[in-house]
Amino acid sequence: MPAGTGTAGSNQNGPATSPMFSPGEIVTAAGPLSINAPAPVVDITLGGQFVTKAYDLAVYPALRPELIFDQFATVRASNTTHRGGSVRFSFVEDIAEQTTPLLENIDVDSVTLSSKALTVNMREYGTAVTNTALLRGTSMISLDPIIAERVGYNAGLSIDTLARVALDQTTVTYDDASTATVGSIGGGSGQYLDGYTLREGVAKLRAANVRPLRGGNYVAVISPYQAQQLMSETTDTGFRWMVGYAGGMGTAGNSVFMGEVGTYEGVRIIVNNHLTDLGRGYLIGAEALAKAYSTAPGFGPDPKTVVSPVVDKLRRFASVGWYHLVGYSIFRADALLHIKTSTSLKPEA
Repeated sequence: MPAGTGTAGSNQNGPATSPMFSPGEIVTAAGPLSINAPAPVVDITLGGQFVTKAYDLAVYPALRPELIFDQFATVRASNTTHRGGSVRFSFVEDIAEQTTPLLENIDVDSVTLSSKALTVNMREYGTAVTNTALLRGTSMISLDPIIAERVGYNAGLSIDTLARVALDQTTVTYDDASTATVGSIGGGSGQYLDGYTLREGVAKLRAANVRPLRGGNYVAVISPYQAQQLMSETTDTGFRWMVGYAGGMGTAGNSVFMGEVGTYEGVRIIVNNHLTDLGRGYLIGAEALAKAYSTAPGFGPDPKTVVSPVVDKLRRFASVGWYHLVGYSIFRADALLHIKTSTSLKPEA
C-alpha cells in the first residue's frame, strides 16, 4: 500500500484552546502508519486486529503447454496374445515385382518372404501427493480438488513427454538388428522455417509411400518461433503470399489476418510449446509412432488415477496419484522427419 500524502491542519493536535481542545486528538485508524500523517495521534491497535488481507479463493496453475504427441501414436497394441513386459510388432515385406514373362515348359521358382519385428518395452510411470488431516482441517480452502487437478495434469504432461522423447530418437533398431534412420529437413541453426522446407518434407514422405493422417494431410508440429519464421515469408512463393495476398490480405477469414497458420503445402500446421527446443519440430505421417500398453484388467492406453486407501492408525494421511504402464517407439522411420531450424525469431525484412 503506498504512503499517504497531505499535511495536518493547523488546528489538529495543537495546543489546548480554553475551554475547548482541538478536534481529533486521537484517531482510531485502519493503518498502517505509513498511510497516516504524524498528527493527530493515530491508534491502529483496533485496525491491526480486524483489518486483514483478503484472499482470492481461486488457485491459479502455471502457464501450461498443450498436450499433443500421444495422439500421433497411431499404431497401438490393442490386441495382444497375452500379458508381457513388451510388445512385438511384426512386419512382412512385399514380394518384388515380377515382370519377366514365364516360360511355358518351366515351373516358376519360389521366392522368400522377408520379415522383421519391432519390440517396444513397457515401463511403469506415476507419482502421488499425500496430505494430512491437520492440513485438511485447518486450510481455508479445500485442497483435495487442487491436488487432484495437478496430479491429473502431471499425468498427461508426463505421458506427452514420453511420446515426444520417442519422436526425438534418430534411429530405430528392429529385432533382426537392422537399423532405420529418421531423416530431417531444414538447415539447422542457420536457417529459418519456410515453404520450401515443408515442400521438401512432403516430397520425401510421398516418395517413401507414407500415408497422410486425417484429412489427407501430413502434420507438422512446430514451435512458436518456427511458426513466426514461416509466417514472415513475403515472397510470391512464400506462405504470406499464398495464404495472404493471393487470398485477400487483411480480410476477415484470411488465415494471416486471423493470426492462424492453418494448412499449407499439404501440411496441417500445429503450433505447440512442448517441444525439445524452439528450433526442433516434427513432420509426421501415419504409423510414425507406436504405443505399447497392457491390456490386462485395470490397465489400458491412458493413465489411471489412483486414490490410495487410508491405512495409518489415525486415518490422517490421504494420497492421490496416477499410474501408467506404457512404452513408445518410432514405428516407421520413413514416416517421420525432424524439422531443424534456427531457435531465434526471424527479424523483419
